[in-house]
Amino acid sequence: MIEFNKTDKELEQMTEEELFKYLDAKAAHLSKHTSPLSAYKTKRFAAISSAVSGHKFDYDNVKKIAKENQIKGYEKFIKEKNNE
Repeated sequence: MIEFNKTDKELEQMTEEELFKYLDAKAAHLSKHTSPLSAYKTKRFAAISSAVSGHKFDYDNVKKIAKENQIKGYEKFIKEKNNE
């Protein structure tokens, strides 16, 4: 098991190969504990992002992404329940 609480000094002392291996392992570990955003949060963050960046808010596209995230969330929930 890799220790993921490295200090800046420890990271600076790593070779480039060790650093990338560490970052890949950390990303893989963190991805196990993520879940898609809810439809509400997807729409909320998209609206905030549009307002901050000054881009037009494309509600139809965001609604599609929110629905996809909702389905992925349900699938992950069902998978986790079946693995218990």
